[in-house]
Amino acid sequence: MEIANKYAYEVYRKESFTKAAESLYISQPSLSAAISRLEKELGFRIFDRSTIPCSLTAEGRIYIECIEEIAESENNMRKRIRELSDIDHGSIIVGGSSYASYLIMSEICGQFYKTNPKITVTLDIGNVGSPQVLWEKLDTNEIDIIISYYNQHNKCVMEPLLEERLVIAMHKKMKGAKKLQHFAMTRKEFLTKTYSSDREIEDMSIFSNIEFLDFSHKSDIGQRMAKLLGDYKSSHYKIQNARHSEMHYNLMRAGIGAVVTSTLAVQQKIHEDDSILFFVPKSEESYRKIFLAYNPSSKNNPLIKSFIKIAKETYAKNKRQ
Repeated sequence: MEIANKYAYEVYRKESFTKAAESLYISQPSLSAAISRLEKELGFRIFDRSTIPCSLTAEGRIYIECIEEIAESENNMRKRIRELSDIDHGSIIVGGSSYASYLIMSEICGQFYKTNPKITVTLDIGNVGSPQVLWEKLDTNEIDIIISYYNQHNKCVMEPLLEERLVIAMHKKMKGAKKLQHFAMTRKEFLTKTYSSDREIEDMSIFSNIEFLDFSHKSDIGQRMAKLLGDYKSSHYKIQNARHSEMHYNLMRAGIGAVVTSTLAVQQKIHEDDSILFFVPKSEESYRKIFLAYNPSSKNNPLIKSFIKIAKETYAKNKRQ
C-alpha cells in the first residue's frame, strides 16, 4: 500500500500518468496497473482519466488530503525525535515584529545562551511583509516561537510572558506641556512605581490641546491610543511603515509631539534627563501583556520548553503590583 500511495501521489502531483511514470522510472502500463489495483482495493476511483490533465475524483481528493496529513505527521514525528536525540546541537527560530520583541529578545537570548551555548538561534524580526507573515510561518513550522502583544491566534498556545504599562511622554518645552507639569512624574518615579495611585490621570481631557505622534490604527498601541485619548490632536509629522516606537520616541524627545510609549521603552533610555515629562493614565487600557506563542505540537520540544522557561524566569519580576 505504501508504494501504491507513492505512485498515486506522483500522478496527482504531475497531473499525468505518463509524466509520473517517467519520474518514478517505471513504465506507464505498470503504473496504470498499480493504480487500478489500489483503486480496486480502496473501493473507489482516485482519478478521473477522462480529463486532460488528469484530475481527482471527489473521493480521490479526500484520499490525497489524507496522504498529505500522514506525511506531515511523519515529518513532525521525525523532527521531534531528532530534536530529542540532538538537543545539544539543535536549532530554534524565534519571531517578533513588535518593539517589545526587539527590546526583550536580546536579554532572553543572553540567558538562553548561557545554558544552551551550542544551540543555533535564528531571530526573525519580521522586516519583510506584514506582521501576519510571521503567524503564517508559525502555522507552517518555519518559526518555533513568536513574541507578540496579540492573544488572538486560535491555533496556537499563547503563554503570558510579562505585563507592561503604557505612559504618555512629552518634552517639557513642547507647546502646551508647561500647563501640565504639575500632573507629571519623573522617569524614576514611573519605573520604580514610587508614586501614589492618585497621581494617575483619570481625566484624559487635560491632553486635548496636546499634539500626539500617531501610530497605525491597526497596531496595538494605535488602538489603545484611541481608547485612552479619544479624539486626540495629531502631530504634523507622520511615520510610514513604522514597525516599532523608537522613531516616535526620538521625535518626542525633539519636542515635535507627545507619544504613548511603554515601560520597556522607557527602561532603555538610561541617559534620559529631566526634560521629559511622564503621565500615567488610570485605565485598564494602559496595561498590556506580551505573550509567547507556539504550536501545540511543539509543547514537548525540549528546546522550546527551555526557551520559554528561561524567558519566564527572566521576566518573572514584571508582574502588576
